[in-house]
Amino acid sequence: FQGIAVEAFEQIARKNYAFFGDVLEFAVAQTKMTIDVSEPKAMFDQQVASTKEFAELVTKRATEYVELGKSLQETTSDLIDKDFVEPVKKAAGASAKKAA
Repeated sequence: FQGIAVEAFEQIARKNYAFFGDVLEFAVAQTKMTIDVSEPKAMFDQQVASTKEFAELVTKRATEYVELGKSLQETTSDLIDKDFVEPVKKAAGASAKKAA
């Protein structure tokens, strides 16, 4: 389990790092926009476009988190089956044979 835990930690940390990088880029772009654009209508239009783009990126990141969760669940489930369920079934079968 330690190997899976370390791998899961690394994958989640890298996803978080990427996400917070996206948040930083969005925040910096929004801040620079107040310097680069002086007309209120143009600023509003750019903010709407930028926010829409950021929302699409966040949706993509959320999908990546879901896929990662599913992958980790499958890996953990396979490991539990291999290391716990199958040995218990074998032991139960061997015990039943001895009793018969």
